[in-house]
Amino acid sequence: MKAAVWHGYKDIRIEDKPVPQAAPGYVTIKVAYAGICGTDRHEYVGPNFIPVTKPHRLTGKTAPLTLGHEFAGTISQVGEGVEGWQVGDRVTANGTLCCKECEMCRSGRYNICERLGFLGVGIDGAFADYVTVEAARLFKVPDNVPLRLAPLAEPLACGIHSTRLLGDITGRDVVIVGPGIIGLACFFGAKFAGAGKILVAGVGKDRKELIEKYGGTYFDIRDGDLKEAVCRWSDGRMAGIVYECVGSQATLDSSIAVMKPAAKLMVMGVFQKPPVFDMNTFQEAERELYTSQAHIDEIAVALQYLSDGKIDADELITREVTLDTLVKDGFEELLVNGPKHIKVMIDIDKTQK
Repeated sequence: MKAAVWHGYKDIRIEDKPVPQAAPGYVTIKVAYAGICGTDRHEYVGPNFIPVTKPHRLTGKTAPLTLGHEFAGTISQVGEGVEGWQVGDRVTANGTLCCKECEMCRSGRYNICERLGFLGVGIDGAFADYVTVEAARLFKVPDNVPLRLAPLAEPLACGIHSTRLLGDITGRDVVIVGPGIIGLACFFGAKFAGAGKILVAGVGKDRKELIEKYGGTYFDIRDGDLKEAVCRWSDGRMAGIVYECVGSQATLDSSIAVMKPAAKLMVMGVFQKPPVFDMNTFQEAERELYTSQAHIDEIAVALQYLSDGKIDADELITREVTLDTLVKDGFEELLVNGPKHIKVMIDIDKTQK
């Protein structure tokens, strides 16, 4: 089979590898489509999380590794002891890897396992013709959801999970800083959780039409000061919920600046270096800080949103590539024109065999 294998900085090679066999409790999936995640892009110019010299704390693996954890396909092999799944089932999966032994795993919060790992980072992933996944992590793709769209359920699940962590946000005015796929996932998560008004802030107007289509307000930060814009938008109340979805000092500062007293801040962005945090501003007005890591069972919710037509997932895919064109038309394109894209999807079936 063909697989996109990470060897090092800007070194992804399309290689021929054996088709993985399903171990007990696992299934092998013929991958139809896979999405390039921000994590994959960071690894392309990394490494960041892929183990190079020291074996992964959970899997014991080191590079080279096949990338990819957002995907959908059909089951081609069912391992011993697997029940409820059969060859031909259309599926996607949660790519979280966990030890099943630590306190967090035992409490059901395996997304923050003490030895946490991810498909495509700690073990071979889904940028390949086939991938093996633990059956317990599978989700059935509804019949009316094309496999091309199903990989979007994974990033959407991140926004749904983070919103659940915030508790009841019914009627709360929300500001989202950063209109990438995670920011959009938070937008949909908040919208369908009953939030009040939602404002999304970003650079440029590429997302304006999309946000307004779903009833939100878009603000291009090149048009003025975000704090002043939020003040006008909220009639002076400021935001009760803020999602930071970029991971920079500037966007963190802007996020804090638009919070009203007792507001909640959900930090979703991944910071390349530790930020300076304005703790006094938080303490003085009893503001609350939240963080979120991946998801648990929220892929099922995201798939239902797609099935119900709540989200037009087609407009979230801004480019399609194959494994053969993955580096030039996928990763290099994202490095040059990243803000223009929401999700770059890999059509595995179109790859030259």
